[in-house]
Amino acid sequence: MLRLMLSLLLLLSSFIACSAVTISESFDAEHRVKLDYTLSKYASLNELLSEPVEWHQSARLPTGLRPNKKYLWLKIELHNASSAVKPILVSINNNLLDAVTAYHVRPNHPILTVDSGDALPLIKRPLKYEALIVPLELQPQTQSQLYLQLSDEGVINAPITIWEPNAYLKHKSKFNLIFGILAGFILALALTNVTLYNVTRKRYFLYATVFTSLVWLLNAHLYGFGYRYFYSSWQWFQQYGQGIMTLSLSLLLLPQLHFCSGKQLLSHPTLSDSWVKLVVMLLLVSVVTLPVSFSILLALSVSLIITILLTYSVVRLTHPRRNALLAVLLCHFILVSYPLTVEVGIQSGSFLHHVGYFGIFTLETTLLCYLVVHLYIHQRDEKLASQQRRLAHTQAEDALLKEKLKLQEQAQYDLESSIESRTFELQVTLRELEDKNRELERMNMEDPLTKVKNRGYFDKRLQMEARRSRREQTVLSLIIFDIDHFKKINDQYGHLAGDQAICEFANLIKSHLRRPHDEVFRYGGEEFILLLPNTSEAGACEVAERVRMATAELVIEIGEHQLTMTTSAGVYSAIVSDPHNPQLYTDNADKALYQAKQQGRNRVITFQTNQEN
Repeated sequence: MLRLMLSLLLLLSSFIACSAVTISESFDAEHRVKLDYTLSKYASLNELLSEPVEWHQSARLPTGLRPNKKYLWLKIELHNASSAVKPILVSINNNLLDAVTAYHVRPNHPILTVDSGDALPLIKRPLKYEALIVPLELQPQTQSQLYLQLSDEGVINAPITIWEPNAYLKHKSKFNLIFGILAGFILALALTNVTLYNVTRKRYFLYATVFTSLVWLLNAHLYGFGYRYFYSSWQWFQQYGQGIMTLSLSLLLLPQLHFCSGKQLLSHPTLSDSWVKLVVMLLLVSVVTLPVSFSILLALSVSLIITILLTYSVVRLTHPRRNALLAVLLCHFILVSYPLTVEVGIQSGSFLHHVGYFGIFTLETTLLCYLVVHLYIHQRDEKLASQQRRLAHTQAEDALLKEKLKLQEQAQYDLESSIESRTFELQVTLRELEDKNRELERMNMEDPLTKVKNRGYFDKRLQMEARRSRREQTVLSLIIFDIDHFKKINDQYGHLAGDQAICEFANLIKSHLRRPHDEVFRYGGEEFILLLPNTSEAGACEVAERVRMATAELVIEIGEHQLTMTTSAGVYSAIVSDPHNPQLYTDNADKALYQAKQQGRNRVITFQTNQEN
């Protein structure tokens, strides 16, 4: 009977050892961890263990598990077969899980509870590390259970590996070395592009800089380095960062491929820039406001649609770099479609945390940078070729121009030889023309009978003197003379005698001018105007009186007859207040002349203000 019980106990121990993770002296790592899982509404281990639970045994966690407001519980049997305390590290290879709580149930020890997850600040994690690590210690020759409570808003992807600490450090050192090389390479590409943008000011280098920087940041986010080093206390970005950066990369890919292909991809006449910007803004707002699971699904779905449409557009192109464009789109398709299949539960998601996933990002970024550099070289070569063509064209034009200049010089020499003989004749003709022009100008200003200035010139001179009077605030005087009873002279002695009388009267007025600016004008018929700038009323009256007295003493010999005559004068003197109305002077002087005629002629009358009416 005792032998039978020992056999049963041995068989039970063997069964437990087979289903448990055995930690031996030479243990390094266990990648295919056997576990039991269940979906439960219970939030604590005590509630879970107090009720009957249906556990499902599996070598790995099935794909497509979505808690839907429940908790995913994992149970792992741990057996320390060695004779010493064995520290182990339980690695959950998904840095984006919202919450992870580990319960280590050990015989004769209190339950050890460890909290982790990206919803937890880095400072509260058991290890300040980029990965989700649960450190445990297994007592020698003991059997213990590890319960993991996982919660996430989307599909739970949680590949589990159990490590011996030194083995994990070796593995992580190798992984970090490869990751650092790839990340450094991508960062170098970003710095190269921003340098090229600063030098060339080409926008496609700026887009390449932003795209490469986003690739670098997205991979740092996926592998936990972003949360560890950059935004450890910003849990919101840790949860929404994947969707935001994935959508941004896909949206940036459109203008970048447009530059590289030289074609307007995904364009339509009805789609204006304002509509495109509105759609982009709505997508980004939706990604940051929806629940995390829907946000990632939306970002990945839109990115996949953009990638497929871009691929269709590029396939239809005839372009020398079409294969490189398709390679970029193929990489982007893999990078977008794989996490989308994980989110909908088709794939397990283990490749997301493999360095090969980062390698595809690196390949895509390298190809894209190659395309923009090749585009710049192509544009530079085209510019140089265009400059060379323009230079050759310019040289040909210069040669033709030199030949034309040579012919022109010869023609110019011949022309100058023929012109020199005619230059003197032309100069003589020009002098004659100048003399005639001066004569015409003089005739245009002078009265042909009296040789004094005519009325047309008087109007211009009056306008000029009115402006000067207004500007300098000096008195301008104007005298109108009229020969008395001139019609009788014409009737008694004839018109020739009248013309002679007018000429004698004009010469008499000129003989009484003393200053260079004083000038006499024939106003019409027997009327003459004397313009006296900067002359007071008294001075003007004195000049008018001298002319009147000299006229009365004048004797004109006409054949056997002696002709005498008198003159009347109207004087107006004032400082000009309105230079645009110089006719006021002639009107007022004419009114004064009219008064002189009315008062008996042969007299000088000055215009007074009370005479205006």
